[in-house]
Amino acid sequence: MNSRTDGPKHIAVVTGGASGIGRCVVERLLARAWRVWALDISQERLAQMAQELNAGEDLRVLDCDVSDATSVKRSFATIRREMTSIDALVCSAGMIRPGALITHSPADLESMLAVNVKGPWLCVHEALPALKQDASTDNPARIIFLGSVTGMVPKAGSGFYGATKSALHTLASVFAVELAALGITTNVVAPGTVDTPMRDQVLSASNASGYRTYGTSPLGRIAQPDDVAGAVLYLLSDAARYVNGAILPVDGGSRAALT
Repeated sequence: MNSRTDGPKHIAVVTGGASGIGRCVVERLLARAWRVWALDISQERLAQMAQELNAGEDLRVLDCDVSDATSVKRSFATIRREMTSIDALVCSAGMIRPGALITHSPADLESMLAVNVKGPWLCVHEALPALKQDASTDNPARIIFLGSVTGMVPKAGSGFYGATKSALHTLASVFAVELAALGITTNVVAPGTVDTPMRDQVLSASNASGYRTYGTSPLGRIAQPDDVAGAVLYLLSDAARYVNGAILPVDGGSRAALT
């Protein structure tokens, strides 16, 4: 049986694929001879990544706003015209707007819900025909959502973000049941604080928002994108073919220390 990270080329779609964790996942998959479609809202970041990685036909890029149904539908229609099946969908695109619940505007909540909850659902909806095409219960296709420890442990200054990630965890659990018979597993990787551009954005707004990151973990550091990408690759491997409906914290023990 072919591993999802070894053997003949497999095909993955990675949203938020031009930055942070998403880009790291793209790089790790390319290094393992996958063909990758990287979707991102930023055309500039996609073009820069394509030039830097120089992966030829193994890396295809598409600008896509995961919060917009038309954009998602168009992107997956393009993918399906060239690929009859895909082996993995990694939903890494995300948005955080820190701040106390009472200070948020309705637009803040709507934008986080659109990207963090509606976006992954739209992507699964459009990817499903290609995901199930060659999938089986013995060698399943994989859906992986990038959740958050904040969706598992309430955090002041991040209430709405945590609520959207908690909702995403719930969607993953339900997909895990509803799609299993099609030969598709659904799991969540839930990072703590990760050294990404999103963290930099949060820190720059922290004085006004009151939000604080988890800081260093019991391991004495915060996560690097590669730490999280490693967990994604595990869930794509044969070692995880019977893992379904899991929420895997990748936080160096921060959640354990909090509880």
